[in-house]
Amino acid sequence: METQLRDYPLTSTIVKLKTGRVQLTLIEEPDWFLEQLSREDTEGKLYLPYWTYIWESSIGLACHVETLGAQLRAAQTLEIGCGFGLAGIVACRMGARVVFTDVERDALHFAHHNAEQNDVVERADFVQMDWNTPCFNGKFRYILAADVIYEEHHWQPIVTLLQEYLTPNGIALFAEPNRDSAIGFFKLLDDNGFVYEKSTCPVKLDRKPSYVSIHTVQHINA
Repeated sequence: METQLRDYPLTSTIVKLKTGRVQLTLIEEPDWFLEQLSREDTEGKLYLPYWTYIWESSIGLACHVETLGAQLRAAQTLEIGCGFGLAGIVACRMGARVVFTDVERDALHFAHHNAEQNDVVERADFVQMDWNTPCFNGKFRYILAADVIYEEHHWQPIVTLLQEYLTPNGIALFAEPNRDSAIGFFKLLDDNGFVYEKSTCPVKLDRKPSYVSIHTVQHINA
């Protein structure tokens, strides 16, 4: 685990939340790695390793998760595209049992390390997973996702994942930075029997204030 982290130049940050601080180990030069690790798949689609950044949406999702408090106690929770693991770590602190997933193995190494240094690793599992081919036997009371709907070809696989793995009366939380393109994803949710409520969370990253939208999603027939 640590060997994988040493493959990168490292830095650390403290995310201050109402319920306490979260210490994160991050990649120091994500712009350089974005260029170096970019690649095209066999169909010519460009892959960009966005996991190497911490995004405003992950902070906004973490802030919202901590407001759930006792609702998360013992709740089976899935985080998709976990990156550095911030939101899942906060859910663990609230008492959830969290499965952290990402398609990138190195992202999971960072999430695992960050869970360890925040003393929640005993409430966490880590699974390398592509949301196009999820691999679970059970369902989840909560599904967490920060900034995962930025490209249209991700939308249907994510909706299918919700249909298959969200419990009846379960809740999916999507955080996103108010991109116009996100409207299409939530229209797809409407078309597939989901309802959602939108709230706004103020976030500051690198001293820059912004607003993140939090969408609370449930299935209308659950």
